[in-house]
Amino acid sequence: DLGATGRLALMAKLAEGTGMKVPEQAAKALDVAEQNRANPAGNNANMPPIATQCFMLSNMFDPASESDPNWDLEIKEDVVEECNKHGGVNHIYVDKASSQGNVYVKCPSINCAVAAVNALHGRWFAGKVITAAYVPVVNYHNLFPDSANNNQLVQIRR
Repeated sequence: DLGATGRLALMAKLAEGTGMKVPEQAAKALDVAEQNRANPAGNNANMPPIATQCFMLSNMFDPASESDPNWDLEIKEDVVEECNKHGGVNHIYVDKASSQGNVYVKCPSINCAVAAVNALHGRWFAGKVITAAYVPVVNYHNLFPDSANNNQLVQIRR
């Protein structure tokens, strides 16, 4: 298993000399990974994020190009289906107005969230590279108060 950074590095290497441009967010992720490898004891700016049970996926969609009336439900189901492989989802919100294509997810545990983030970060979805970033639980609950006391797993209808 290459991991998210390994997949990105492989895609960048394969794109060399073909005229294909590596997406900007993918290039940034590779730059950060390279800096962390070159300077593992570096300053706090390059410290890995602190894992929480909440995270945000970016680059999942472009609201301007979505035409299906239920496109957000399809994205929600795709994310829940993937996260179910790693322990499930307690809360999910597809921010249909987000120009960055953000989807917010809360998992039942930190371990579930770490497994889901590791599986999704750097993966290609709808022709774009997904980025995943942890969100502090307090911030997540401020954004989505109904998620604070929800311990039920989200079910999908497939």
